[in-house]
Amino acid sequence: MAMKVYVDRMFQPSRAVLIFCKVNGIDYEEILVDISKHKHVAPEYKGFTPILIDL
Repeated sequence: MAMKVYVDRMFQPSRAVLIFCKVNGIDYEEILVDISKHKHVAPEYKGFTPILIDL
């Protein structure tokens, strides 16, 4: 089963996670989240990023 990785490829930490997964052969499913359009603060992501929601 693939791990779900929520990323925005314009966000450097997201790219670092993707590179880590590729280098280490970790099976993952990439789910795009557009941070520039504040998609990361949508209610469906509250459980994943509680700190960002409160900003």
